[in-house]
Amino acid sequence: MYIPPAFRMNDEAEMRSLMRTYDFALLLVPGMPDLAATHIPLKLADERQVLIGHVAMANPVSEAIKAGREAIAVFSGPHAYVSPTWYANPSVNVPTWNYVAVHAFGTLAPLDAEEAERALSSQVADFEAEWRITHIEPGMRSRLEASIQVFEFEINRLEGKAKLSQNKPVEERLRLAHALNERGEHAVAFHMVEDQEDEDG
Repeated sequence: MYIPPAFRMNDEAEMRSLMRTYDFALLLVPGMPDLAATHIPLKLADERQVLIGHVAMANPVSEAIKAGREAIAVFSGPHAYVSPTWYANPSVNVPTWNYVAVHAFGTLAPLDAEEAERALSSQVADFEAEWRITHIEPGMRSRLEASIQVFEFEINRLEGKAKLSQNKPVEERLRLAHALNERGEHAVAFHMVEDQEDEDG
């Protein structure tokens, strides 16, 4: 990911927070023979620095998981169009896009049997308290579990980019954040103001 110095995220805790909040990720596995990509939810297990997920056994990515291949997980945070008309002097500005994103680099590892079931249960528990895997009829449950490949993704490195108009004066950034709020782009505006407060603090 191309990251100019002004937009680089250096706080790993901030990056992990974004990965938890925007946990529907794009998993990329190079060389299969092409670049394989799949969209899946990934649970961040902070205590072990791993991501937990699963794919259909029919998905070619399942072979990459079994082979322990390297991969990249892309987490896209909030994003929004920025109009030059929002600046104090529109004639010296151009349209752009503000956004936050994190790339996790790591290695895939398959999980089977009890490990797989624990991982799936943990992932489901993030979203609801009522339903459990054990609620499925045993025969159907075994068929379903045989049709998916559960995995862990061991994180080796994180890269984060927060392109939030840091290359503009404070007054302009606050002006843009206000315009974004007016358009309903509250998450991007929040990150812009929060990022400015971090710089000031």
